[in-house]
Amino acid sequence: MRFIINNRGDQYQIIEELKCPFNEKKDYIILKDGEIIYWIHSNDYYQDMTLNVEMMNLHIDEIEHTHYRSDIRKQKTLTFLRETLSKMIAYKREIKIDEVLNKTQHEHILLFA
Repeated sequence: MRFIINNRGDQYQIIEELKCPFNEKKDYIILKDGEIIYWIHSNDYYQDMTLNVEMMNLHIDEIEHTHYRSDIRKQKTLTFLRETLSKMIAYKREIKIDEVLNKTQHEHILLFA
């Protein structure tokens, strides 16, 4: 896993680097302050954008109701975002499971110590 520190001193743990279907931007799933976030890294055409799971759902709904000049582009974008949302939910679930297991093991050690 890689860590990125921006110019403000914020630290991100990159969980997965995603491949944009149009190769226009760099997308990542990151862990920041215990929260899973979809991060679109800025380049010449886009601004930085970060979305948590709830915001990602709203973003997908917004795109579904937006008119695109190309229906193929819209469908590819929606497919990519839905797959990314599924990955985000899976990572979030995995983190919660790890927290519960670590807490249970820690309590178990304390009870028998």
